[in-house]
Amino acid sequence: MDIQNHFYGHSAVLAGHAGLRAPRHIPGLYQHGWTPVTPLRTHFADLAHATPPGGLFVWSHDSRGWTERESRMETGFSSTPIGAAALYLARHVEASGMVPQRTIDAVVLPFHGTRLIDVDGDQAGFAREVFEREGSAVVCMHVDDMQKPEIVKAWKDAGHILTTAGERRDPLFLARVMWLVMSAKKVVSNRLATALLYASAVDTPVHIYGPHFQIAGIQETSSEEYLRELWPEFYEDEPNTAQLRKIAEQELGEAYLQSPQELRRVLGWDKRNPRPFIDYWLRSPLAKAEAILGIRDRKVGPLVNEVEVSPFQFFKNPFEHLPGILPRTASTTLVAPSLDRA
Repeated sequence: MDIQNHFYGHSAVLAGHAGLRAPRHIPGLYQHGWTPVTPLRTHFADLAHATPPGGLFVWSHDSRGWTERESRMETGFSSTPIGAAALYLARHVEASGMVPQRTIDAVVLPFHGTRLIDVDGDQAGFAREVFEREGSAVVCMHVDDMQKPEIVKAWKDAGHILTTAGERRDPLFLARVMWLVMSAKKVVSNRLATALLYASAVDTPVHIYGPHFQIAGIQETSSEEYLRELWPEFYEDEPNTAQLRKIAEQELGEAYLQSPQELRRVLGWDKRNPRPFIDYWLRSPLAKAEAILGIRDRKVGPLVNEVEVSPFQFFKNPFEHLPGILPRTASTTLVAPSLDRA
């Protein structure tokens, strides 16, 4: 229904689990990142009103940050939990016996901004602290941060190895992230975010420390105090890996994972239907434009990473929100990213 369904390789992983050679159009919207509040506000604000009934697909109804009842009362829409794509990929890799050896001492994923929002923080200070505590680490930078010379310089000057999982439309993005967190002896970040939950779900020890980068226009739901209050186990000096796995499985929707047959049915991939194709290329772009421009009042949002976003922000990169050719391949295996050791 919308390009966001194909961000970060999620639809490629879902297609792989469903036994398809490549993703198809989804009759609805699929959550593409963890959020401490309802994804209906952070991910689906522009198109919730245009989604077919039952088509707001979230990872879980067991998050500590929100409940389905609260979300429905707040937004007026119901959601359908089907589990995170990362869990489908991880469980497939584990079942196939293709789990990589833990050859990386530490992987670092600094909290990052995007082309829509800015993040303020001492990158150089965090880089130095990581080196003092971990030595030279593999730092997975968001692709947008890799375009900022001052951020790249801060981490390279501190002695770290840089990599990136790729552009967000890259169907192998998630395969690279999961290779990193499953190859690491420890995963480090300065904020509780998606990748730490991925790591915890595969028994990789995680550690949160360093400066808490602030999102411009921050709200309470993305403050360090809020995260510490709801998920204190992640902020302990010596986190319990087994305990964190249970929490991560709740947040990522382990209980809601579908069988291949069930997933094909839920996503409408068990039969041919022209409507998702038409929605993707015609109806959804128009509905999104109306919502962004204020022609149609939103019943939900708009928030990005819990930050209210002005319509003018979207004009900075308008083509990011337009539909594109679907990924041409499914994803069922991990992929090692290239490492910049220069």
